[in-house]
Amino acid sequence: MNAHKEDDMNESIKCKKCGFENPANVKFCGNCGAKLSAIVEANKFEGLALLHITGSAYLLISLISSYSLISIFSNALVGERNTLMILYLASGLLGLYAGYEFYIGKISKYLKFISALVIIIGLVSTSLLFWAGLVVMGVIGPAWIIFLINAWMLWKERKRL
Repeated sequence: MNAHKEDDMNESIKCKKCGFENPANVKFCGNCGAKLSAIVEANKFEGLALLHITGSAYLLISLISSYSLISIFSNALVGERNTLMILYLASGLLGLYAGYEFYIGKISKYLKFISALVIIIGLVSTSLLFWAGLVVMGVIGPAWIIFLINAWMLWKERKRL
């Protein structure tokens, strides 16, 4: 028996009328004859969800733990520390929202926009902080790589979205 047929035998569809377990490849219940409807699962994007959540968690944790570093570097970068902190906060919170929506499979045109916005804000803000840290010889990690990978994954999944 080939592997494809074995997989079909392991999967089953439960009849809504009588509860009988039927093989996945049949259209009518073998017990009562009722028409079976295959359960269609929404597309879930666990990879994108995890990247959004990881990037967002990094931004929010670094915002909380590195308040003094952000204030020092942002004065050199933007002229006002609040701008960088607002970018971190906005990208972090929107990223958590987008990650959750991707995880549950609730895709909309607004989610694509929010996801792209999160990636752009996260990439720009972490890149600026990283390069400022290199100039001042600080120890700021390359979190922008998370957002670069996230952008690549979003581009790769664009046809399924």
